[in-house]
Amino acid sequence: MKLRIGTWNIKGGRGAKGFPVMLNKKHLDRIAKEIHQAELQVVALQEVDLRILRSMFVHQPLYLAKKLEEHTGRKWFFLFAPALRLLGGYYGNAILAAYPLQEVLKLKLEIPGQKVEKRVFLFAHLQICDHALVGIGSFHLSVKDEYQRLQEVKKIKAALGKLIPPVPLILGGDLNGRRGSAAFQEMLTGVFPLEELGPGEGDSFIAPAYRARIDFLFGKGVTPLASGIVDTGETSDHRLVWVECEI
Repeated sequence: MKLRIGTWNIKGGRGAKGFPVMLNKKHLDRIAKEIHQAELQVVALQEVDLRILRSMFVHQPLYLAKKLEEHTGRKWFFLFAPALRLLGGYYGNAILAAYPLQEVLKLKLEIPGQKVEKRVFLFAHLQICDHALVGIGSFHLSVKDEYQRLQEVKKIKAALGKLIPPVPLILGGDLNGRRGSAAFQEMLTGVFPLEELGPGEGDSFIAPAYRARIDFLFGKGVTPLASGIVDTGETSDHRLVWVECEI
């Protein structure tokens, strides 16, 4: 069976420049449209706002799920994991899917003495059919300190290694590090090694002074068939990265 999954840091639905939303959900509507046009069945999202002042107190995972139902004519499911409380609501990661989701793990990625913004890892089982489960994870690593990111990856992989029984899985997220960084290498080696699913080229973070590939999809027990990066314009300062896998 084929599964098409993406990962996207949506910057709180506030556009590439991150301005507070003023009575307009145009970026959220564009996000849902891009997910639909990419023909995704699952998407791991980062920098998701849930009832926060700066984004009009919108429950973004619910809003996007409803929009995707309008686009596709089928029910969409969602899960959300808060990384921190912010401006009256929460900020964190989400998973949206056209199949039922069962939450398995919300893992805080803090380490002792940490001074940077808190991060979280969300992991769920996707019920494709009666007898087929696929693990789906959404991660967002710290923007500062490679040592911090390395410890975050180690925590994620240690937690995944304890799950019994293991299932085929795909993790998507914002690594905040390039291919070849310590965090990237830890994803591929060490405890519970994973495979990068692609694509092999192209930038996913676009800013006036900095362009880089920092958003990745990793998997285990799946076979990548095709992948790409979608130019989503001013919807976010990150691009949508996707892969189609044989499960």
